[in-house]
Amino acid sequence: MYETYKIFKYEIYKAILSNKKYFKKMGSSNFIKLGLIDTGTYGKVFKIKKINSNSLYACKEIRIESKKRKFLFNNFREINLTLSVIHPNLIFTRGTVLNKTVDEMIIILEYCEYDLKSIIESKLKFNLLQIKLILRQLLRALCILHDNNIIHRDLKTSNILLNKKGILKICDFGMARVFCPLNKNMTQGVITLWYRPPEILLGNSQYTKAVDLWSIGCIFAELIFSEVLLPGKSELDQLSKIFFLMGTPTTDIWINLHSLPTVQKIIFPIHLYSNLSKKFNFSKKSKLLDLLQRLFTYDPIKRIHVHCALNHTFLK
Repeated sequence: MYETYKIFKYEIYKAILSNKKYFKKMGSSNFIKLGLIDTGTYGKVFKIKKINSNSLYACKEIRIESKKRKFLFNNFREINLTLSVIHPNLIFTRGTVLNKTVDEMIIILEYCEYDLKSIIESKLKFNLLQIKLILRQLLRALCILHDNNIIHRDLKTSNILLNKKGILKICDFGMARVFCPLNKNMTQGVITLWYRPPEILLGNSQYTKAVDLWSIGCIFAELIFSEVLLPGKSELDQLSKIFFLMGTPTTDIWINLHSLPTVQKIIFPIHLYSNLSKKFNFSKKSKLLDLLQRLFTYDPIKRIHVHCALNHTFLK
């Protein structure tokens, strides 16, 4: 099995190098680095400028293992997905560069001036109209991804960019994958903890595209509240914070709850009621609160679909 896996990885690597759609064998001397934007799991992101031009770009530098020349499968998947789906609210991949020694790959992306995390941390308050505009763009982008059977699996404020025109862009597809119902077992170590849905926290490896909608709910709440809604320190602490705020789930509202691995091992404190309306001081008849509650539905089967969220009365 391991040998088959190694051959599979090698064939992917060969295909990438021979496919001009993904790579151009050229140096990165056409660009000047202007500064570091961010450091992630798979590489660093820089602000760059094209020589003899005022055009600004972002570039993601990814190191390829020098001894075995192993290409990171996640990075191949990221490039493949970003090239396969184009939409104004998804970050656009302008090109890829492979250096001469074939030990570093650079993905050149369109440049955006801001990200939601930095804006929120600056204590800038969004008004209701701005929140609606941001949420509509975010849901439009997610519609395109889900319609193409792509789960993002890492939606959070730092992965949502804004340019000077106010156009939103979802970025960082390192965790994204094509959803295949025939092969339901998927990686559990996905989605940043504060944005991770309860089905993954409770050990479900057969999750669906609904995981992205829970993350959208967390981002939506953050836009309203101007801080992270559920800043858990561990998976158990994250679950405790969710249950305290929204009530402890039961099989009445989540049919398959007791079949989840963590539920069989741990007994959680019972919180009978949801405190969402108290937390945000909204009327229980509020359209905003209704959308938030639908995004935070425990049972992923009953959680609001992305198209229904986009057509919700709050956003009209």
